[in-house]
Amino acid sequence: MKQIKRLGMVAFNMSLVAITILGSLSAFGTTQIGVACPQKFIATVTNIEDVPAGAFPKVEVDFQVIQTLKGEQISSKKIQIVKDGPVQFKSGEIYTVESRENWLCSATLFSKI
Repeated sequence: MKQIKRLGMVAFNMSLVAITILGSLSAFGTTQIGVACPQKFIATVTNIEDVPAGAFPKVEVDFQVIQTLKGEQISSKKIQIVKDGPVQFKSGEIYTVESRENWLCSATLFSKI
């Protein structure tokens, strides 16, 4: 009987530790979101080219920046994305884009052609 009680307390204590760790990790994760995408801008897509890739086909999208909303002031930007990913850019369309270096964080269609 003592062993069952002891096992129950050990399991309970381990659950508390796991909840504490997971809570800490999720709090840490939410604080990193703003840092993960330091650039935000409104831009027109000027060119889309295939990129030779390994496992996943990619495209490089060229943007002409209209307005910088966050990060350093830039006039143009190239970003690589998965070719058949969730965002299908078209030349001439305007997007609000968040990025980190040459990688896309998010894109919202601002205006169609």
